[in-house]
Amino acid sequence: MEMSPLTAATTVKMQFTVASLGLALAAGIFLLVWPVYSGFDGVNATRATLLQVNGPWALLPVFFPVFVALLPVVFKRQFVRIIAAVVLVAFSFIAGFSIGLFYIPAAVVMVLAACVPDAASLRGCLW
Repeated sequence: MEMSPLTAATTVKMQFTVASLGLALAAGIFLLVWPVYSGFDGVNATRATLLQVNGPWALLPVFFPVFVALLPVVFKRQFVRIIAAVVLVAFSFIAGFSIGLFYIPAAVVMVLAACVPDAASLRGCLW
């Protein structure tokens, strides 16, 4: 049983989109639980998580990319994938020196999800 190029493209797009969501969620959870701050109190070395230092408001910038990556999973439209890819790349660039670098893999995979239809339909025509 062979899939049509349209079905193959839709499946690959959704796999990339879900993978991007998983990568963004993993980055968000990592940023919240891993001690990213370190210091010295005169006697001992201290470590603290993003939540311990910044409080609950830190959830907003940490989970913003997760929310953006969730939108194409819920609304399965190509223009939503493209907008999500642009927003994730922009967020990764703007916040690049703080938390943005952690979201680059999710942004790259979302860009791939936004670009799949042309490549998948071309592959279907050639083989």
